Amino acid sequence: MSKTFNPEVLLQNLGPEVKSFIYQAILDFEPFSTPETVIAVVAKNPLELLSQVEEESENVTLAFDRTDLPKKTVLKKMYRIAISLTEDGQKIESEAIHENIYDAIRLAKDHLVAALQQIHDDIVSNQDRYVQIRQAMAAGGEVH
Repeated sequence: MSKTFNPEVLLQNLGPEVKSFIYQAILDFEPFSTPETVIAVVAKNPLELLSQVEEESENVTLAFDRTDLPKKTVLKKMYRIAISLTEDGQKIESEAIHENIYDAIRLAKDHLVAALQQIHDDIVSNQDRYVQIRQAMAAGGEVH
C-alpha cells in the first residue's frame, strides 16, 4: 500500500541539507536588509491555493500564475514556500510552488530578490549611481 505524499508534513522534520540550503538562500537578502530585518521562510499548504481568493496583499508576489495551477492531485504533491522580509511594520513576501523543495525555495528567493532589486533600481537614480561609482573608485574599489 502506497503512503500518501504530503510535503507539508515532511517539512516539519527538515534535514540538515534543506536547512543549509535555506541558510544559503537567506544570504542573498543581505544587501537588502539591516540587522533589524526579520527574514522568514515558511512552508504553506499548497492545496489552500485552490480555495484562496486573489485577496493577497500588494506586498506578496507569486512566482507562479494563480490562474494556471496544476490539478489537485498534482498540487498536493508540491511544496509551497513563502519567503518574507519584515522591518518596521513593512513586509514584502514571495511565494513559489514546485515538486522539489529546493526548487521551490530557489524560485521564491529568486522572485523576491528580483522584486527587491527592481525596488532598489526605482529608488536609486542614475545620479546616485554615478556618485556611488565615484566613491568606490576613490576608495580604491573595483567597479563591475
